[in-house]
Order: sequence, then C-alpha cells, then structure tokens
Amino acid sequence: MKLKTTRVTVTEVINADTFRVKPLWQSTGQEEGDTIKINGFTPPGPGETGFEEAMKGLENIIRGKHVELRNPKTATSGQLICDVIVEGKDITTLLNR
Repeated sequence: MKLKTTRVTVTEVINADTFRVKPLWQSTGQEEGDTIKINGFTPPGPGETGFEEAMKGLENIIRGKHVELRNPKTATSGQLICDVIVEGKDITTLLNR
C-alpha cells in the first residue's frame, strides 16, 4: 500500500496508541480515513495499570502537531496502521522512554 497523504495534523488522541488526523489520510487505492494506529507500539489497554499515563504521554507528544505517516501496513474501516514520525523522530522511540 502507498499513501497519497503522508503529512497530517493530529486532532484528537483516542487512546494510548490511536489518534485522529486532518486532512484524511488517503492511499493510492480508494482507501481513506481519519484514524491512525501506531505500528510497533503496544501500550497498556483501558483499565490496565499505566493506561492513563500512556494516553497522556501520547497526547503531550502529538496533539495539534504535524506528523508524517510512513510504511503503511493495513487499512481497515478508516483506520491506518503505520509508522508515525513527529519532529523527525519515530514516535515509538519517544513513547518508550
């Protein structure tokens, strides 16, 4: 899969590894959506210890910022799983600190 839209702005953090963006991401096929799931990052789930901290950490790093989408893996129901780059750094590196 290839993307037409690779640079987007984060509008909302949904949970500790998923967020919404504008404009919609678009693949070179017919897929598009507003939701991104971070590839290679598995935070605690809702109700698990550390979930709130992980969600706040993601929000502090990306909310309102421009991010670059790379290496799209899967797109389903408007959600894209891909690598996310913020300020030149892979977000998983920033989140795993």
